[in-house]
Amino acid sequence: MNLISIASALEKIISEVNIGEVVSQQLIDSNNNYLAETIISPIDLPGFNNSAMDGYVFRMEDYENGTRNFIQTLEVKAGDVIPTELLKNQCYRIFTGAPVPANGTLVIMQEHIKNAGDQITIEEEGSAFFQNIRSQGEQIKKGEIALQKGEKLTPAAIGYLASLGLSKVKTYTKPKVSILTTGNELIEAGKPLESGKIYESNAIALASAFRNEGVQPSIISGIPDNYSATLIAIEEQIQKNDFIVLTGGISVGDYDFVGKALDELKVETLFYKVNQKPGKPFFFGKKGYCSIFALPGNPAAAMTCFYYYLRPAIQKFVGARYPKIRPLRLPLSSSFQVKGSRELLLKSKIENGKIEILDGQSSNMMHTFALANAITQIPADKKQYEAGELVSVFPF
Repeated sequence: MNLISIASALEKIISEVNIGEVVSQQLIDSNNNYLAETIISPIDLPGFNNSAMDGYVFRMEDYENGTRNFIQTLEVKAGDVIPTELLKNQCYRIFTGAPVPANGTLVIMQEHIKNAGDQITIEEEGSAFFQNIRSQGEQIKKGEIALQKGEKLTPAAIGYLASLGLSKVKTYTKPKVSILTTGNELIEAGKPLESGKIYESNAIALASAFRNEGVQPSIISGIPDNYSATLIAIEEQIQKNDFIVLTGGISVGDYDFVGKALDELKVETLFYKVNQKPGKPFFFGKKGYCSIFALPGNPAAAMTCFYYYLRPAIQKFVGARYPKIRPLRLPLSSSFQVKGSRELLLKSKIENGKIEILDGQSSNMMHTFALANAITQIPADKKQYEAGELVSVFPF
């Protein structure tokens, strides 16, 4: 079977992964979700002309006529009703956020005012029309688009929608995910390490990565290396989940049963094996609504596949407008030589505006992954990269 390219594999995943169900959610609980509807503003924001400063409000025509001495006849606070119009050579004391009278066209901050009781003198020259006034609809007008479908609900976005009077929004559900690990050699962390065994780490690492994306996966571990147990476990989880993530057992060894079980269950193979290093034996398929990702058993390869492929898959499912993770273009901190014909996805560290390719790039090595904060993508069509040369970097 020909190896699929990294770009084609990613496109296939994004095109095939389903989108979650649309649900109504309390705005206050919607942080880090994505809008399932375009929001049209129901009001002008602000809803009335208001003062941007603590100061005094005047008619611009009086100021332009050279008047600098005024009589204060009213005080207006935030929350007050819109006051009656100003008369000639009259002013109001006004506070930040307070409504401006209909003919109030100039606010001067209190630091530029001299007052003696109700006698007010302007000590500022060169003031401009509508100075220090926030105009009605300045942020957005009623009927305009406030936020597009697919935009992320950040704390600022939530605050913005709350200021428009919204208390609920439509968003997408998060995927139900099950992580399955196979292998007779695996032992749960915390137990005595027996001869020939290793501690299971893939499921814990992947579960933590999913949680960073706001997804709470279940873990099915300890599946023995036999065909029947593998088949039963996968079939059961397909019926319950939107994503199944398997680690190990996808290669062609005598005790690798995942591929055989997927065939028996008639899972549609969308690709198997990617022209990349690490993570060549990477499978993606579907059965019904469930997307199945069978990752390599080597932990660094599994984590690399998560950051490069499964993050965009999650983004697609939760309705992100742009599910692909957009790379940074950063200069290499040192030269790098490409060996082999596969495209590279390398553990890296962003530091001082440059990208450092870390040591220990073997697919089983996690000690340098623990220090990494990015994946660097290096095409194989060029064998030598010099320090300072720009490369594509995917932070995580």
